[in-house]
Amino acid sequence: MKKKQIFGFDYTNNEYMKIFMYLLVGGSAALLEWGLFYLFFSCLTAYSVFSLQTQNVLAATTMAFAVSTLYHYLLCNVFVFDSGSRYDRGAEVSLVFLVSAIGLGWNLLLMWIFTSPSILGLPPMLAKIMASAIVTVWNYLSRKKWIFK
Repeated sequence: MKKKQIFGFDYTNNEYMKIFMYLLVGGSAALLEWGLFYLFFSCLTAYSVFSLQTQNVLAATTMAFAVSTLYHYLLCNVFVFDSGSRYDRGAEVSLVFLVSAIGLGWNLLLMWIFTSPSILGLPPMLAKIMASAIVTVWNYLSRKKWIFK
């Protein structure tokens, strides 16, 4: 297992610290995702890319999720998980993106439920924050159990 340190503090075997670091990395990834979602949604809506708001929401969600997933993977390798300890790099990246694709499916489903006027009709940004919080649990548990040690 590779040594995990921050500011000289070794937390390699401290599971609570790893969860804290995951939440810290995940929090910064969520902020990035939310910012990108707002930007993409605003641009898609301003340029009337899709005729329905729900389509703009789902497209913006997909694009923001993809960029933030890559960011999250890179930082988690440095601060949280022991990259390459269970699988070679190619398999590991493939599994991360598989788990993330399932997370994206959850994210899209939740965004549709939360923003559809006939269901909950929540504002898109509030819906994005709620969906992100729910999908974070899936992401951590699946990475911890199936991908990294």
